[in-house]
Amino acid sequence: MKHERIIKAWSKIEPDSDADRRMLAAILDENRSAKNRKEKASRMNRIINWKVLAPIAACLVLALAIAIPLFSGGGKDFDLERSRGVIVHYVNAPRCPVSLKSDLMALTEEELFAGTFWDYEVAAFEGTIVEARNIACDYNGVKDYRAIASIEVQEVLRGKMTTGTTVTVLLPGPVDVEGLWIEDTGISSQMTAGTKGIFMPIKYDETSIHEENDAKLALLDLAEYGLLDGERWAFLETAKGLVYYTWAYPSLESAKNLEEVKEIILPKLK
Repeated sequence: MKHERIIKAWSKIEPDSDADRRMLAAILDENRSAKNRKEKASRMNRIINWKVLAPIAACLVLALAIAIPLFSGGGKDFDLERSRGVIVHYVNAPRCPVSLKSDLMALTEEELFAGTFWDYEVAAFEGTIVEARNIACDYNGVKDYRAIASIEVQEVLRGKMTTGTTVTVLLPGPVDVEGLWIEDTGISSQMTAGTKGIFMPIKYDETSIHEENDAKLALLDLAEYGLLDGERWAFLETAKGLVYYTWAYPSLESAKNLEEVKEIILPKLK
């Protein structure tokens, strides 16, 4: 079934045991720090007149309400109508560097440019990333970090999307996190706001399900589309120039910019 292939694809990227221990230690350290700050604030309130500190205290409460979710990895929960046992938050980034392992499936150029993959429709469009935000998916206590990019469609190369609209694309790992390296997400991790590119995500449907730790995430609850991995399926124009997974696309060796990439791949997309 298609959703079983989705599960296998997501399972390609999993934290090793050392990464799990580092993330747990970082979370415990953060919780202890938050507790110490609360105890110090309590002692200060007992010593100094409350009426004098009331305006300041109100400001501190507001600041902590904003700051604590950022430190602890919290954020606005998603409304997961089709999912079960999953909580998803926006986060700035994982709290510590993690090393993840994965194994890309070998695919030819012809397979990468095909109109379908695992029976899912593969769209192709040129656009500009309007926003990219990291998320944490909690499967009954098991955390997984991804990102969601909102991309304005500027030219439809294949698919039923409309020029001028903004589509959401689920990315296989976090973006723009200093000190964080995740294997096989070298291209997707550079998908930040303002980046222009050509994107080839699959279109999610009701069979797009990821199951983990007795929890079920319907990917349509997060985004309309998704990248199958973080290296192929996208070509980006960055401050460093044209960026894409060169090993997968030998026919693009002569391309120097996004426009030349488009000229070469358009006949292959039809």
